[in-house]
Amino acid sequence: MKTYIKALLIILLAAQFSCDMTRIDMPSSSNTEASYFSNQVEFRNNLVSAYSKLYDFYHYNANWAGDWTHSLWYLPGDDITETTGARSAEELFDGSLNPNNGRISWFFDKAYELIARANVTLEKTRTVDFSNFDGAEEIAMMEGECLFLRSYVYFKLFNVNGSVPIVIERITTKEGANTPKSDKIEVLNQVISDLELAVGIVPDSWSSEYAGRVTKNAVRALLVKALVFRANYTNNKADYTQAISVFNSISAILMPIYTDNFNAAVENNDESCFEIQASQAVAADNIWLFNDGPWRGVEDMGVYRGASTENGTFCANIAPTKFIITKKLFNNFGTDPRIKVFLSQDDGFQGLLFQKYTLSGMDHHTPPYSNSANNERVLRYADIKLLAAEAYLGNDNMEAAIQQINDIRTRARKWALTVGINDGISPADYSATETNKTIIMQWIMDERFVEMAGEGQRWWDLKRWHEAGYIDLTNWSGGDEHFSTNLSSPVKFDVSKHLVFPIPQAEIDRNSGIVENNPGY
Repeated sequence: MKTYIKALLIILLAAQFSCDMTRIDMPSSSNTEASYFSNQVEFRNNLVSAYSKLYDFYHYNANWAGDWTHSLWYLPGDDITETTGARSAEELFDGSLNPNNGRISWFFDKAYELIARANVTLEKTRTVDFSNFDGAEEIAMMEGECLFLRSYVYFKLFNVNGSVPIVIERITTKEGANTPKSDKIEVLNQVISDLELAVGIVPDSWSSEYAGRVTKNAVRALLVKALVFRANYTNNKADYTQAISVFNSISAILMPIYTDNFNAAVENNDESCFEIQASQAVAADNIWLFNDGPWRGVEDMGVYRGASTENGTFCANIAPTKFIITKKLFNNFGTDPRIKVFLSQDDGFQGLLFQKYTLSGMDHHTPPYSNSANNERVLRYADIKLLAAEAYLGNDNMEAAIQQINDIRTRARKWALTVGINDGISPADYSATETNKTIIMQWIMDERFVEMAGEGQRWWDLKRWHEAGYIDLTNWSGGDEHFSTNLSSPVKFDVSKHLVFPIPQAEIDRNSGIVENNPGY
């Protein structure tokens, strides 16, 4: 009897929940891809999802609490060092710099998530007929925005991981996910080709309500950077020529006040070419919740700067290490106003905590954890002028190269006098009649050391100058003539291995197209 009842129940349940064949082709009650991308707002929503991944590169709780990833480009150079050894992979190039490093894995994954989202919007701008939509002109510009975002991420991948998979089409099959690594120069070529296409698509500017969206200045600035980098790696003088041409089309200017470039009250200024728009969600900026998770209104939209902030706030107090100026930078250029303005004798770290972005009165903290809502300046005109100086020098135009350097030094000198930091005599202009290219190149390298200190540029500069033969990183140690680490443990830098970081092991395990890691890993 029990068996009979069981069988009857099964039959009744099957009848109740079985498929009604007449309903198979009925429209979905919610959006599908086929019905989406039907108006300007839906295109915007998808574009925003790509922009949102930028925050992941500065998220405090990446991978696990306190494992924020921007130390991957802030620490390996010789301008900034750390206090505790919590970032020994980047600071010492020790055994923790390996394919299972959590920060490298987080960065790599989030980079490709952004690329994937950009590729979807790219596909839709090219396949959906939006010509009759309200805002059709804006939708057309989104193609250029996505090309820039994709190129920016590939530029970071080039500098962090070197040879990586190039994915420029939306992945729709399992086979498509198994993309092999491309040579690092091919990655840089892709960056440049994307930017060359994007510059003709994006606008000169956006209205203030769209601050932070990609403009021609952003595209041109990154294109100059990529071209000079490629010239360093390939010794192709034509890249210098193109870089100069692109540079001369940029409409940005140097801000008279140097510190305006790091002041939350003067974001998106005339020197800025592209910034990550640090902010806070509607309810709160929760540093434990990454930007685009299932929660809304409390996600992290800030930039974690606790490592360069004096203790006393929550975010500063929980920093696993602090970023301090190296003795190399301090001993050689510590009197330069662009360095000493960010140092305070009362910082609790012997006056060495480098507080770019975080000086009292410059940062903006969000509740409840005092995270930073001060925009990250990704591309600024001073950076590009000094790259243009390299391009001019590469084309044997010494006078123009020196002019770019002196423009930067003049701004620093006049600003310092205006705010009372020094007497307005230093940094003095270099001689405009100098013709020795080695001397001028040293001026450029020193100027970038000071002007861009603590902005995550130095390691990438050192690597490309090594490739170009301007410096030799072979046998660099932790001493103050080299990496100038604050840590007592030795630097284990191996020039044959550490110029690029590894591909994450998790990516190799899931991507059959990658048959080996970067050399040495």
